[in-house]
Amino acid sequence: MMKKSVVWKVGALACASLVTLAGCGSGSSGATENGKPVVTVAVTKDARAEKMEKMAWTKDLQKDCGCTIKWQEVAGSSWDQQKKAALAAGEVADVTIGGYGAGDMGQYGSLFLDLKPELKNMPNLSKMFKAEPYSKVISTGTNGKIQGAPTVDRPTTARTSNHMFINKQWLDKLGLKVPTTWAELETDLKAFKTQDPNGNGKADEVPMDFNSPSTGGFGLFSPNVLLASQGIVVPNGALGMYAQDGKIKNYLTDSRYKDLITYMHQLWSDGVISSEAFTHDWSKYTGTAKGNGTTATVGFTWMWTPSDIFGTKIADQYVTIPSLKASDGQSETPVWAYNGDELAYKADTIVVSSAVKNKEAALKLVDAFYAPDMSIQARYGAFGSAVKKNAVNDYKVLDAPAGQNVSDWQFYQSLSDGAPGWISDDMKLELPAAQSEVKGVDKVYDNDYKNVNFNKDVLYANMPMTEEQTNTMNSNNTGITQYAMSKFATWVTKGGVDKDWDTYVSYLKKNKLDDNIKIQQQVYDAFQKNMHLIGVNLNDQN
Repeated sequence: MMKKSVVWKVGALACASLVTLAGCGSGSSGATENGKPVVTVAVTKDARAEKMEKMAWTKDLQKDCGCTIKWQEVAGSSWDQQKKAALAAGEVADVTIGGYGAGDMGQYGSLFLDLKPELKNMPNLSKMFKAEPYSKVISTGTNGKIQGAPTVDRPTTARTSNHMFINKQWLDKLGLKVPTTWAELETDLKAFKTQDPNGNGKADEVPMDFNSPSTGGFGLFSPNVLLASQGIVVPNGALGMYAQDGKIKNYLTDSRYKDLITYMHQLWSDGVISSEAFTHDWSKYTGTAKGNGTTATVGFTWMWTPSDIFGTKIADQYVTIPSLKASDGQSETPVWAYNGDELAYKADTIVVSSAVKNKEAALKLVDAFYAPDMSIQARYGAFGSAVKKNAVNDYKVLDAPAGQNVSDWQFYQSLSDGAPGWISDDMKLELPAAQSEVKGVDKVYDNDYKNVNFNKDVLYANMPMTEEQTNTMNSNNTGITQYAMSKFATWVTKGGVDKDWDTYVSYLKKNKLDDNIKIQQQVYDAFQKNMHLIGVNLNDQN
């Protein structure tokens, strides 16, 4: 009785104070307004974006669905807490953009509509699934249902979020070469520390910095990507997991991971890693990298593009470098980190409630996002103010107005990369320099990716799992993740990996790391089977 009471109270609170999140009956009664069906749409959005109803393209969306949209807007930073309340209450909005994922489908699948039988009435979505078969693979759950529609954008994105940069201006001043091995990188970083490469007479250089790993694992822009030097295609996924020739493995107990830790400890002992690398937050990490005016302070790090991390004033001081060798004469062939599948294909961007009453209007609304004009406007902004439509399937994204921050502007009147839609190969799309920069950056890794079989060497990001698989892995990770990450930080900053290694490996195995690998293999095999059935060859796309 107590448990039921608590759930009821959470549900009541969701309806009373979180109306901005779930329909709580408001849009699920077949309601009409001005003779048109009402569809409630919950959307998680960037805090920099203006109100949805003020975005000009949303008026076109209402015309396309022949409905009145009641927007329920939630800041992305507030979503997790409100999502839990909505799911506990069993109440979700008619349509939700950017709110739910495969894990929610596995645990609360009855709350979401299966779109598979509806595809005959969704021509735009059906066309995308046919042209982009991988999008159908990532949208199909373990039960065979399609309970969410994805975002697909291969033409404008990259194969990895993790790009590696070094200050070439500093190298040139000190007479150093761009590094090709870990040893050469160490030499460069030590020179950065002691020889005042920014020329301001201060010892303010930070030779190496990175995004702080957390107790929950490595995030993007962390030094674990250096494992690519030894042949591991590092994904942005479950801690330590990776794929090699169709087999799931975990680098947490791999001798190559031990080698990386030993190398990182040497760099820490050299004093070339930021003293705040394990403690600073995101704003401090990115703020430090932007230096002081035109004076750079960080020599080496990882990020999406130089402009993103260093800012426009000093970005041109940096070059992108490909994967390093761990050592000369090594047997492993260097590769590079990869999460291009989740960048180009984002699963479950938009979902429909199974309790929706104005279903026909809701499905029209979802399908409208996959038409070319709406896909462009939802992602980049309205025609006229943010995008110029030159002709059918021919668009130019306009520069930010004078005085507007370029990064902020791309979020202001659109959902940016959080929008449902399909940026197809048939489109001609001209982007501002700031938004197309990543293509040149990513091209640096062409030779590294020649050594990757994208059908066998990638741990895919959007693999659906059953509720049992999810719960088991989460339970096992309780004894794995925090311990492993704590040891990484300790070993890098204080040493001791050789002495502690065997005990560490035994502990991870005792806490069922091998069981997690087996489950991940089952999930991977099922996903691969679906890829083969639908006819997907990712080597053709990378």
